[in-house]
Order: sequence, then structure tokens, then C-alpha cells
Amino acid sequence: MSRVYKTVKGKMVDMDKIKLANETSIAVGNMKVNARGDVIGSNGQIAAGRNQVMDRVYAVDPPSYTPNSPANMAMREAEMQNNKAKELHNLVNNLVPASTTGEPTDSTESNPTDLTTPAARGSLASAVAKTATVTQQPIPDPRKSTKGPSRI
Repeated sequence: MSRVYKTVKGKMVDMDKIKLANETSIAVGNMKVNARGDVIGSNGQIAAGRNQVMDRVYAVDPPSYTPNSPANMAMREAEMQNNKAKELHNLVNNLVPASTTGEPTDSTESNPTDLTTPAARGSLASAVAKTATVTQQPIPDPRKSTKGPSRI
């Protein structure tokens, strides 16, 4: 379907015809291409067609590393299992204090000099749960106000 526009003076302008007629003219700018998208060489001839340029742009090399490949996923899962097993082993054998496992204890809350876990600063839920008392006063009557001119 061709785009045909009517000008103010009543002339019909076919935009697709204009595009096809000016495909080989050099485009304005510093990219050294014509209106079609072909790369223009130093002698003014077409050095690479637009299809070749687009093939180079969209060419995808096979990735050497993909984080979601099954081999990498299995390796990460095995590493997490080993870390978890080490933590449990150290916890069972009393090699690591219970406060470093992420479980809050009373000793860390009562001892402010303990630097292993930072003190909790609060959460959104605790901030929202705080009650606020709002007292609403009636709106004063503007006719009784003494500020400003009394007559205009």
C-alpha cells in the first residue's frame, strides 16, 4: 500500500515513489551511507550493501560462557550444597558461634559491642505499624478573619 498524501495546494505526493527514486543519493550526515543504507567507499561507489552490513550487525558468535547452562547450574548447586554442609558441620561441632549463622539470639541484642551482626534499624512494616494521633481542627471562617482589607 502506497502512502499518497494530498498537499495544501491539492497536489498528490507519493512518498514511496520519492524514496525509491532517491535510494542511491548520499545521505546527510557523517556515516558515509546512502539513503538505502549501503556503505559508500572513498570513491563514491557502494563498498558494502545494506544486507551485508545488517548481517555483520546481527551476527552472533556462540557464547563461551552461559550462566544458565545445565553444567554451570549443576556446578553452582553442588557448591551451595558443599557450603551448606560445611556450615552445618561447623555449627554441630561448635566451631562457629550461633550468632554468625544469621539467626538472631538474645546475646547479640543485649551486647551492643558485638560487631558480628549490625543492629536492626527497623523495617517498613514496623514504620507503618506505629500509631500516629491526628487532631483535626474545624476550618476557621474566613469572614471572621481580621487580616487583609475589610472593603475593596
